[in-house]
Amino acid sequence: MLRMPKQQLRQILTLLFLLLYLPGHSQNIVLPDGEYLDTTTARNPACAKTPFVVYFNVDGKYPRSSATLVEEANLFLRGKNQRYTGSGYITFRFLVDCAGYRQPKTEVLQTDASYQKIHFRKELVNELYAFLKTLTSWQMATLPNGASTNYYTYLTFKISNGKVVAVIP
Repeated sequence: MLRMPKQQLRQILTLLFLLLYLPGHSQNIVLPDGEYLDTTTARNPACAKTPFVVYFNVDGKYPRSSATLVEEANLFLRGKNQRYTGSGYITFRFLVDCAGYRQPKTEVLQTDASYQKIHFRKELVNELYAFLKTLTSWQMATLPNGASTNYYTYLTFKISNGKVVAVIP
């Protein structure tokens, strides 16, 4: 059995607890059925019994133009002073709750320009996810009967030679 002084053990435990509370990159889990970032689930109790629909059923597109999002994403990436490579698509799939808040659990889909599965460098995926987290103007959605609803949505970044050239939808 390993023994250490109580003071040293206390310092190690304190450091471990501090590390748990520091902001960091998203947790990344790769499973046979997909890749996920930030797998924590933060549910709004008011939306717990609200149905789930897909964004196009409730006009759940982000309220800024795709051209604006392209400019903002590239500005965000340039601020990191990194050189990114690769071409294709990085898609984030996530839930917006009935109050208009993006939920953290996010699926990541990555394809090349021919829509074949690939993996971009983790730094680029993490930075685009960090950019996604800055988008806080998601809209509340309602069903035809006027009831609020949760909706699944996607945000796809088309990448060409390491730069964002389009944001879809």
